[in-house]
Amino acid sequence: MLHFEGLRKKIIKNYFTIIIITVALFEGLFIFYIQNYYYDYVRQSLKGQVDYTNAVYNTITQEGSSFEIKVKNIIDKENVGAKSKYAIQIIDKNKNIILDSYGFKVKEKADFEDVERALNDTKELTPHTYRMASTKEHVMSISVPLKTNNIIEGAVRYTVSLDKIDNTIFKLTLGLILAGICILLIAISLSLRFAETLIQPLRELKQFANELAHGNYSIKLKNTNISDDEIGDLAQTFEHMAAEIDKSEKLKEEFISSISHELRTPLTSIKGWSETLAYEGITQDELDLGLGIIQDETERLIKLVTELLDFSRLSSDRIKLQIDMVDIKTLVVSVVNQLKVKSAEKNISLSFEFEDEAIENIQGDKNRLRQVLINLVQNAIKFTSEGGYVKLVASQGEEFTTIKVIDDGCGIETENLDKVLDKFFQEDYNKAGSGLGLAISHEIVKLHGGNMILQSQKDIGTTITITIKNKLIESI
Repeated sequence: MLHFEGLRKKIIKNYFTIIIITVALFEGLFIFYIQNYYYDYVRQSLKGQVDYTNAVYNTITQEGSSFEIKVKNIIDKENVGAKSKYAIQIIDKNKNIILDSYGFKVKEKADFEDVERALNDTKELTPHTYRMASTKEHVMSISVPLKTNNIIEGAVRYTVSLDKIDNTIFKLTLGLILAGICILLIAISLSLRFAETLIQPLRELKQFANELAHGNYSIKLKNTNISDDEIGDLAQTFEHMAAEIDKSEKLKEEFISSISHELRTPLTSIKGWSETLAYEGITQDELDLGLGIIQDETERLIKLVTELLDFSRLSSDRIKLQIDMVDIKTLVVSVVNQLKVKSAEKNISLSFEFEDEAIENIQGDKNRLRQVLINLVQNAIKFTSEGGYVKLVASQGEEFTTIKVIDDGCGIETENLDKVLDKFFQEDYNKAGSGLGLAISHEIVKLHGGNMILQSQKDIGTTITITIKNKLIESI
């Protein structure tokens, strides 16, 4: 069973953490705003009362009236009674409470910060918030100095209870917290769903990879579980990789089978004729025939081993060209002459043609280019029936030299044209060969700055066109 608990845990943890931080910040800011909104309303109300009190007191012109009478008139004019939301206290300059909103002389000390600021005639009068020691009531108060002829005689103090406001803020806060909890529960549900949408495809990918590890390259992904995103792209890459591995495995098996046959056949011939030649009384004709077969089969083995070595070097980028000046005309003629005997054995016409009279020497590796042409011509001869023809046509442009190998042989199936240049590919595995010749030739042509193009029709013939860059090194 596959386990992705760690991944699910990480996704939920990260997603949940983001939601918690977001909700906490939002609720914190909202609560801060609500609290400030209500408290600021009370502050503004108290400051408005201060302005009103100053205006009323400044209009009192009762000469000879005592301080108590004056402040009583303030209370009467402000019409504060039992229904008022403000509690008013009149305080003398010694901080004694001499009168409150109910008219009682309390005879208590008003030792508060706002009273201290008022009696000291502080210019900036701000409300003071605190909790009463006796009742634990949360209140906000502000004190205003009472002056006559710029002499402070006392202060008037306004106090408002904040308990109802705090209760309202608490209810709002509780509602926000409950809403936040609901949001978090929804977030957990969504994160689980989100985690599952990621984990399910990954489960399938892991199962797919396990199947690949056990050699099951024909397995297919369940597309219903794969979404159209980066995971879907990864799944398609896995599936493509499996198909390519499967194809490579089949090619490898076919190559091993083919190469085993290619090695066994000449070795069997060499072993058989070497034993035959050891018998006494063998005739000269038999001796010549046996030695010829051994020589041919040895050359065949050497060619096969050379192809395998070249393939190994090409795969590891270890082939280095020996750049020199190459006479294309001489190269084409020599290859045709070298393979004349082989073509004559099958009654195949082998010829060459130069489309341009003046073909200049090019830069390249003469031995490697010869290897390419020999391989292409030998392939053409091998797949051309008796009485057919193979023709080399060479031409030259300003930048590239072109050589075509044309035959009227069996041709190549259309669906195999893109595979012919692949390593180990053989259209007919019953034919002799390693399936490396064209692939190696193509790589050598590319090292010369060129390309190889195949055109073929089944049972009509094949044309292989190679283009080679005229100059590889400017200074040579």
